[in-house]
Amino acid sequence: MRQHLLNGWLVAALVATTCLLGVTAYAEVKEDISRIACTHEDKAPGGRSAEPDISAAARCDVRASGA
Repeated sequence: MRQHLLNGWLVAALVATTCLLGVTAYAEVKEDISRIACTHEDKAPGGRSAEPDISAAARCDVRASGA
């Protein structure tokens, strides 16, 4: 009986660790994508100039001032 209880706690700890790892990885990737989007210049592939996205520039300015 004690072994069964310990196995249950072990599985619960493993599930909790996996969930925390997934949430952490998701948050890091989301932050990296935002940072990369803000650091790219406003150029389209092929060297042509693209129309600047004013709302994206505003979001990047807000992130830069808040950090």
